[in-house]
Amino acid sequence: MAKLEDETASLPELRKIEERLDAEIFARMEEIEESGTEILNLHGDLDDQIAEHDYMAVEQSAAALRSLVDVETVLPAVDTVLLLTALRDGTSLPDLTLPLASFADDESWDHARLTQEGLDREFKATLVRADQRWQEVWGDHAWDHEDERRSQQAEHRAEAESEAIKERADRAGTHLMGLVDHIGETLWPALVEAVESGDRERAVLALAAAASAARATESAYKLYEVNLSIRFESSPESMGAMGEFLSGAQAWLLS
Repeated sequence: MAKLEDETASLPELRKIEERLDAEIFARMEEIEESGTEILNLHGDLDDQIAEHDYMAVEQSAAALRSLVDVETVLPAVDTVLLLTALRDGTSLPDLTLPLASFADDESWDHARLTQEGLDREFKATLVRADQRWQEVWGDHAWDHEDERRSQQAEHRAEAESEAIKERADRAGTHLMGLVDHIGETLWPALVEAVESGDRERAVLALAAAASAARATESAYKLYEVNLSIRFESSPESMGAMGEFLSGAQAWLLS
């Protein structure tokens, strides 16, 4: 009877401990899931910012993404959920010996990659196709004067080059958005699912892949910035209000 009374008396305390564990697990899990929501929200922000050529806001959004995928913040939250869940459920404690540093090689992950060399190759190919189209349409045309032919061809080439410059900058911006989407739509859900299922190894792999893609946004932004600058030099008017602002700032600096 005394033993039964002791066990009965300890039940309220055990329930309180379990409630505290549940609350802590919920709080840490909510942190991880909220980060995923914020990453998805960045897609909409970037879409607007890139459409408006607001490169300063784009840079801030890329930095915000890297902050959300901060390994030193996310991994402790993951491990807290896994450890407390195991304690609450009386299951085996997770193996925490698999370090994230084991997956630090950025080249081993399958997120999209883009380089200036790749953009320039496509740029040149676009101009070659434009020249071919001109030849197909105007190559056999009987010109009254050779100067007229050269002038028309030069005008066509200038228009094609201007459009290709815009497309190159747009592609760099799209690449940056693609990295954000890859993390928010693929890698973070995989991380959440792994944590919920108690699979730390899979969670670490998903987090490592997300961290690698997040690091890639720094160089992706630089690529976007460089090609947006080239677009501004080529045709400021094509950048709308931002082009007007930058042209005004440039004129003021040179005055």
